[in-house]
Amino acid sequence: MSHPRFEFALGQLRAEHWRPFERLASEFLLEDFPNLRTTASPSGDGGRDGELFELDKDPRTGFQYSVTVEWRPKIRATLRTLGENFPQLRRVIYCTSQEIGAQADNLKTEAWDDFGVQLDIRDRNWFIERAASTPQRATASEELAVAIADPLLQERKLVTVVATPLSNEESRVALLQLALNARDRETERGITRTSFEALVKAALVNTSAESTRSLAEVQSTVRSFLPGANATQADALVVSALNRLAVKRGPVKQRTDTKTYHLAFEEARTWKENAASYLLDQQEVEADLAAGAYGLHEGLDKDPELLKTEAVLLRQALESLLLQRGEAFVDAVHGAGEPAASLGELADLVAALQLPLKLSTDSAARAISNVLAGPSDRTKVHLTRILDAYTLFAFLQQTPDVQKTLSRVFSGGEIWLDTSAILPLLGEMLIEEPSQRNFTNLLAAASASGVSLAVTDGVIEEVEAHLENSLRYIRMAAEWRARIPFVYSAYIFSGRAESDFPVWVSDIKGSEEPQLDVEQFLAHHFGIRKHNLSTLADAAATELRGAVQELWSQAHSQRRTKRGAPIASTQRLISHDVENVVGVIEHRKGSPTSPLGYDAWWLTLDSTAFKLKKWLKDQLGKNAPASPVLSPDYLAQILRLGPLRREHGVSDISTMPLTISIRMFEDVPPELINIAKSTREKFSGYDELRIQREVRDALNASRMLVSKETDYGSVLEAEIVDTLRGS
Repeated sequence: MSHPRFEFALGQLRAEHWRPFERLASEFLLEDFPNLRTTASPSGDGGRDGELFELDKDPRTGFQYSVTVEWRPKIRATLRTLGENFPQLRRVIYCTSQEIGAQADNLKTEAWDDFGVQLDIRDRNWFIERAASTPQRATASEELAVAIADPLLQERKLVTVVATPLSNEESRVALLQLALNARDRETERGITRTSFEALVKAALVNTSAESTRSLAEVQSTVRSFLPGANATQADALVVSALNRLAVKRGPVKQRTDTKTYHLAFEEARTWKENAASYLLDQQEVEADLAAGAYGLHEGLDKDPELLKTEAVLLRQALESLLLQRGEAFVDAVHGAGEPAASLGELADLVAALQLPLKLSTDSAARAISNVLAGPSDRTKVHLTRILDAYTLFAFLQQTPDVQKTLSRVFSGGEIWLDTSAILPLLGEMLIEEPSQRNFTNLLAAASASGVSLAVTDGVIEEVEAHLENSLRYIRMAAEWRARIPFVYSAYIFSGRAESDFPVWVSDIKGSEEPQLDVEQFLAHHFGIRKHNLSTLADAAATELRGAVQELWSQAHSQRRTKRGAPIASTQRLISHDVENVVGVIEHRKGSPTSPLGYDAWWLTLDSTAFKLKKWLKDQLGKNAPASPVLSPDYLAQILRLGPLRREHGVSDISTMPLTISIRMFEDVPPELINIAKSTREKFSGYDELRIQREVRDALNASRMLVSKETDYGSVLEAEIVDTLRGS
């Protein structure tokens, strides 16, 4: 059973809280040591905070309670003091509010070797795991949560540390409640209903039977959250939400004598538990960002407290970016923008925030992208619900009926996939854990939600050529001057033997009819069918075809001329892109005009594609068609928010990615390939799974060092399309 308030309280303990922690530790220890007598005092205790007495025997076990962050020197000092003052002790139980775990294994060895004492550390996790094991421990846990956590979880204290991109305090509470309501959005219930229930709860935070709010006050508060919404519609939705929430044993209570409302006692307590869990998750994000920033600034590396402060700023920057992305998504749905890759220019976005970061904007962007590329499970869940909450909040401020707005998005849609969206699927087949296959899970969810996935002949040709290029690299590695092929890099980075790569490729394509093999492979494994757009593209207006062709001609010429690529292959890539873009535009004719209401799209990672809207406007004027380009991140956002997904009975969104990143294979430096090969040689003869693990570990340890010494680590996913497609 989770106890977030208690866990949060333990994390907030400081030196002045020694007495509450001493009482807590004593209560927890009494279960195992009923004769424990506490000797702790502010003036000193001879090195002990507690001591176990047995009748007619000298004490052999001593206890120390400590809330200090610097636990290593504290433990060493304790052992020295006890050795001098109480040489008869053979066991020391060190109780602490800090999280230590296996980090103290060397201290346990020191304690035994130097003092003949068995050191038993009972840290934060020890207390959390036993918080409800006995009535006495449960009571002590609740007392600490009430004394330490609850004052910090009051609305006015809480808003200083949550949803910092929002300037209005009331809006922060609303945003927090929308984030806490994430689980409700995963159910079959409508998104408008769950959103307004969240806003009503937010309006009733800190209410009780003695402090209630009238219907008019609740409506006024909710309207203040949504200044751009239709007031009459919002008021009606508040009434409906209150009617649902104020049923018997519901989370909201109505006082019949005053016709006012307040949160039920259990709901108020649950809100505090959830708010504490939110703050713990926020701390996890900051810890991940601190790890992502480590090694990027010498001053931060030497000062842990300064690094923590930097991590808070990085978290605020990341939340600001998520807010911008949510707002841009809503604008696209309402026709005021396009679904572009809003995190693509990460460094520019960070610079615009003007936060007092120690890191350069490029380094800050790298730290954030490091976390987005491989977040811990807890960080991923937290950032996902934050992004969804910001997006919903932006929706509600414009359109209270979110359900109706989103239900039309992609209804019965078709998505054509660029080669840059196909090759990651092949690379992810090498990832053992299915939940880590972000691109695969995204397209599987889209397909299960009723979206059709398609590719053209040109894309199949490019995929087959890329695989052949990967095989050619093995034969020509010593003379190779171009970028290392993406699929080959993915294979080597998985820890597998290079000698087995041709066999792996043969599962995708043979030598007789390789393009047909690729077509059938994509259909069988991913539900992606071949549907050509050439007829539609050829019939398009000459001006449109010419404008699109010029854009891609410029892009491919700049990319491939530097590498001396054959003109013929460059022309084929251009023609493939033109077919996809123009074909999808023509396919859309007669579709709705809202950008995300169209039923045909082109999914790509190509940075050139996201310049298309402005380019067409400049070239064709006011009659320019809407861009058909869709980023994977926006597809993920649509599917996570739910109406389309729920219509088709798709309930599991646990593997839905927060953001699509394939940076682990970006423009791979040869040094990493060599490390992979040498590691395999070093562990030759071991079990194959052991070898693969050693290769992955060696690459993870080396990647940061290589990225610091080269410029590879700063390349964002939109800039690696040539590595993906290079044929």
